[in-house]
Amino acid sequence: MKGLKLATAVVACGLFFVSPVLASGVEHSSSVEDPGMYAELLALLEREIGAQLTRHLQEEGRLRQVTVSVAVDPQKRRMVVDFGPGYLPGDEQNYGELFLIPLAADLRHYSDQAGLEILDVEFLFQGKPIEAHFPEDHPLPRAAKSRSAHTRALVSSSHGYIALHPSRAWEFQRPAPLGLQEDVLSPTYGDELQDLLEQRSGLVVHRARSRSKDPHPESGYPWEQMSSRYHLKALFPERADIWNELPNSPSSDREVKEDIRARPNYANHLGVDVMLSLHTNGNPSPGVRGAEVYHHRTKPEDKALGDSILCGMREVIHAQPGYESFPIRVESVAEGHGENRIGTMPSVIVETAYHSNPEDVAALQDPAFRSASMKGVEKGYRLWATGRSCETLALDSLADVQIPVRSSLIVPVAFKGNPQYPVVLELGVASCVGGNCTPSDEEFMDPSQPVQLELLCNGSGAGTVRWRTRLRDADGVVTEYQEFNQSCVLT
Repeated sequence: MKGLKLATAVVACGLFFVSPVLASGVEHSSSVEDPGMYAELLALLEREIGAQLTRHLQEEGRLRQVTVSVAVDPQKRRMVVDFGPGYLPGDEQNYGELFLIPLAADLRHYSDQAGLEILDVEFLFQGKPIEAHFPEDHPLPRAAKSRSAHTRALVSSSHGYIALHPSRAWEFQRPAPLGLQEDVLSPTYGDELQDLLEQRSGLVVHRARSRSKDPHPESGYPWEQMSSRYHLKALFPERADIWNELPNSPSSDREVKEDIRARPNYANHLGVDVMLSLHTNGNPSPGVRGAEVYHHRTKPEDKALGDSILCGMREVIHAQPGYESFPIRVESVAEGHGENRIGTMPSVIVETAYHSNPEDVAALQDPAFRSASMKGVEKGYRLWATGRSCETLALDSLADVQIPVRSSLIVPVAFKGNPQYPVVLELGVASCVGGNCTPSDEEFMDPSQPVQLELLCNGSGAGTVRWRTRLRDADGVVTEYQEFNQSCVLT
């Protein structure tokens, strides 16, 4: 593997490392270009990993000496972090998911600040991926099913209340630094996505959390605010293997980890064709924002689904006024989320925006953004499922035409992309010399019928109009304008 590699010893007792201020230490306006700058960046990243690992192990009451090495391949936009002996999170730690995934997000963010885009952060343990150490709990995906035969989906929306041990105190799973509670918000996004998948993709949609407003008997909170674990416990009291996988765990947050497993366990139980998990994201740096999608690194075939969803979101969100430049990743990121790992069907996690960023918080509370983002998710899924590529909606150029006076001409209009019908062909006037130049809009309801213009020369005199036309679909996606001349000529 190309790139540079450095190794440092991390003594996990909190005495030797102080987390560096990486935002000021590695922020550059241009990309990292030389080995010396790579070495500086990697040294800073290793110190940050060391500080975070120290704190994490201290919180778990463990004092270990762990070596850490970091390697970067800038051409592949890939980073590998290798932990030596002393840190190997097993099943009761959900393979380190609650620590490693936020750590990976930090490493990508710090690298981006240095001008080095990292898309894939992989963690190794003594040189091997986590699944090599625990192969029994990393199920293989089901045999591929024709995507066109998809009939059912599971929509999993965020987290919800969870009971801590041994106090049985009830807490939401996600922080709300700016007052926006993901555990309550994301199910409303799930409602929107469910309707779209049913209406546009023709799927039967199951939900991992209850949408009932009745009180949950044990906590007293509404069922719609409870995590999936309790909903599934009520549905399948005899199936503790779905919702109670860690009954003997001493961890205070064991039900958080069971909740992570319960959602894909339910998807496997149902045998759905796809699992779409909806979340908002968070980061200690309030400047981090935008939409991201994650697939599991052991299921690289799911990357195409994630990429298509991002493309759909980008097209529909950017078509909405005020969101033309909303940041959306180009590619799905490989990660180690249990939701994607345990689900044997294609499954991705959609992080719609950051609840830790003020601009994103405003967007998340905007019904227009909610509708656009979920339309994009459904469209991306549907294009992937039907084997179509996501591409920018664009009109082909139109040639100038000459039409005898007192006659008409039908002009076919070709386009690229996948508009949501009905579509409207807008015809506006750029300039007009002689004659009656009247703009018009024509709606087309049926995708199987051609989109076309009927151009008229009703008057008795010659003249020329320069038209500007564009296509607008039902989701507000529009093409760039195309201009052409229509000349009415005497014969």
